[in-house]
Amino acid sequence: MRTPVISALAALIATCSFARVDPESAVGIWLFDEGSGDTAADSSGNGNDGELVDAVWGEGVRGDAVEFDGASHVAFPATASTDDYVAGFTYMLWVDVVLAGNGANTRIMERDWHNPTIQVGGSDFYGSIVTGANDIGNGIRGGAYVPGEYVHVALTHDGSTLILYVAGEAVNESTVGEPTLTNANDGGAIWLARWKAAGWDLTGRVDEVAAFNEALEQGDIQDLMTDGFDGFLAVQARGKLATSWGRLKASAR
Repeated sequence: MRTPVISALAALIATCSFARVDPESAVGIWLFDEGSGDTAADSSGNGNDGELVDAVWGEGVRGDAVEFDGASHVAFPATASTDDYVAGFTYMLWVDVVLAGNGANTRIMERDWHNPTIQVGGSDFYGSIVTGANDIGNGIRGGAYVPGEYVHVALTHDGSTLILYVAGEAVNESTVGEPTLTNANDGGAIWLARWKAAGWDLTGRVDEVAAFNEALEQGDIQDLMTDGFDGFLAVQARGKLATSWGRLKASAR
């Protein structure tokens, strides 16, 4: 049985693990633990809630997840914060690929068209951004999945290098410049599990999706993969509380 001291120490260690990730860098954190309804709440505080479109709730890595049948998706409307990816970003999630679609790559998480995107092929994963007018030649792929099992996937870009991580390990990278800001599909919304045309849709489950406006380091990705977001959200909440308290003291002077 855990003593209060051990529990407090464990919480402190978990919190310290995420102290190096800027709390303000979170664009959206979607834990999918609602278990009912058609809203996927954003835990980052940015208000980027999503809508389940014919998707259902299922079993996640920790708590609940969203389950897709190959004809459903989740949509996160475009906002100033979701559009803040050009100078750097991280997309990450857990996915259980039951069945990929008929296209060369099935969508898992995608803003607009390939910008950025995490997709899955017949045996591996794929990530890309759009540069120039319509160039996705920077696409990279790697890793593997087993149908019926969750695997963690992340894509980062720091302004010059695009890196694909699977199960916490870098599996491929590409030297590429900044992405071009595009908003052709649904105003630049982020969708899970499908694109605007049939044949690119995921059958499977997705859990703990997150977007940041900077490229996280591999160690941070591994920490979030292993421990979840409780520690990070605690750091973020404490920072916002300190800011609010500082403003309150300043206004009282």
